[in-house]
Amino acid sequence: MTEIDLIPADYARLQGLRRRLRQLLVALVALAALVLLARTTLAVLLSAEKEEVARLQATKRLWQETKTKTERHRSEALVTEKQLTALGDLHGRDHLRLFLHALDTAYVDKVWFDEIRYYRREVVPATPGSAPAARAAAEHVEQRAGMVGHAVNHAMLAEFMKKLELQPAVAELALVDTSPRAYPQALIIDFKLALLIDAKRKGRE
Repeated sequence: MTEIDLIPADYARLQGLRRRLRQLLVALVALAALVLLARTTLAVLLSAEKEEVARLQATKRLWQETKTKTERHRSEALVTEKQLTALGDLHGRDHLRLFLHALDTAYVDKVWFDEIRYYRREVVPATPGSAPAARAAAEHVEQRAGMVGHAVNHAMLAEFMKKLELQPAVAELALVDTSPRAYPQALIIDFKLALLIDAKRKGRE
């Protein structure tokens, strides 16, 4: 049996055209949605990137400020260290001045020196069981001197040592060594002395 198409050709073409238009419209809507989604995603990514850039810039500024503060503190620490060193040097020179004054006051004729050494020595008290902080607090620096010289006889050496020991700046005086040395014309006494320069300690005794 032969089927008869009762739908007019113009109507069929119109329906096909409408169908294609609907498909095109759907495709355009989908494309617009994709574009909108892409733009939204791009905006979110750009916003996140801007926030990351801002965070990195803030971190960089903070690092630069910290670096500047660290350098300033380091400079201040160096200045303080230099000041402390200068004060320490002045303290040492004060002891040296006291020592030279004591040596000049106690000088005895016919006693002379080959060598005078002046040095500082840190002293840490050996107290068993004491805490490190307590030992550190008890640390101090001693100002000491060593002398090598000669005297015409033991009497002159004894007189010089007695006068030197009486000086306020001399806390301790020890005869390290003494020995006679014969010369064709005379007998000379060689000696070595050790001194502790500490006027305050001398004053407390």
